Amino acid sequence: MLKWGNMSVLILIAVTLISACLVFKLYKKKSTNNKHLPKGSLGYPMIGETFSFLQAQKKDQGPEWIRQRVNKYGPVFKTSLMGAPTVVIVGQSGNKFILGSDEDVLVAKLPKTLSTIAGKYNIFEITGSRYQLIKGAISNFMKPTSLQSNVKHIDNLITDLFLKSTRKTNIILTVDFMKRLTFNIASTVLFGIENELLIDEFCHDFAIAFKAVWSLPVNFPGTTYWQGMRARSRIIDRLMPIIKKKKEGLREGRLNPASDILSSLIALKMQNEDAITDEMINDNFVTMMIAGHDTSAILMSLMVWKMSKDPEIYRNVFQGTCFC
Repeated sequence: MLKWGNMSVLILIAVTLISACLVFKLYKKKSTNNKHLPKGSLGYPMIGETFSFLQAQKKDQGPEWIRQRVNKYGPVFKTSLMGAPTVVIVGQSGNKFILGSDEDVLVAKLPKTLSTIAGKYNIFEITGSRYQLIKGAISNFMKPTSLQSNVKHIDNLITDLFLKSTRKTNIILTVDFMKRLTFNIASTVLFGIENELLIDEFCHDFAIAFKAVWSLPVNFPGTTYWQGMRARSRIIDRLMPIIKKKKEGLREGRLNPASDILSSLIALKMQNEDAITDEMINDNFVTMMIAGHDTSAILMSLMVWKMSKDPEIYRNVFQGTCFC
């Protein structure tokens, strides 16, 4: 005979399994009720198709993951990634629709992981006058004239990192090198952060935060998402003294608002106290760092790979030939 304690455990397991089955059926029924949604699969509750998507990314099979679903459901299909129901649109017409639609037709909505790690006031989600103000502050610094004045600074950063990376070896891991290079350039040129130790600490925490973006939004101790949220808190704690110092420099006239994006955003807040908050500055600092963390590094790594495969392109780049 089973003891009451053992029976209690069996009953608990049975109830849990039955409840899970009912929840899954209700979820599946609810997901198929909306006739306006495209074909596709939302996968399991909460998890969706996140695991298969991330696994494909790790194996450099992301395009194949998309292609399989396009072949099955068409160029527009639904799925669920990082805890968010998602519609994937593939093709030129789809890109044109997304990039050309007005706010009253299509409003950007980021996955929960990216929205919480980047912050709810990131430039991709705010709208109206606040969006125009933040965009204007960033755009002013990103003008060609502003970037041209930093060419020598960027060249020095590249030389310094290259010499440090080759101090003990002649082999450079291209992707890792490019990631660190883009982070150093973003920290010093875009945001005016010069302290190397502080940049190292930022780099470590942003790497954790970036991993959390591609995870399930489960805020439980030990999970990737939980670690990312803690990393974001450390980033903001380190950023606050920098903002305070720059604010004092702007108020006293020692700092030019156009010297970097962070100074530009702080000056904007000082002029528009009611519209711009410290939280917006924090969120857009984190957002821009995350947005440029891998994209630029991967692009430059692919450029190096292309030059290594095509001697003619390498010679033209080395000689400074214009491809225009």
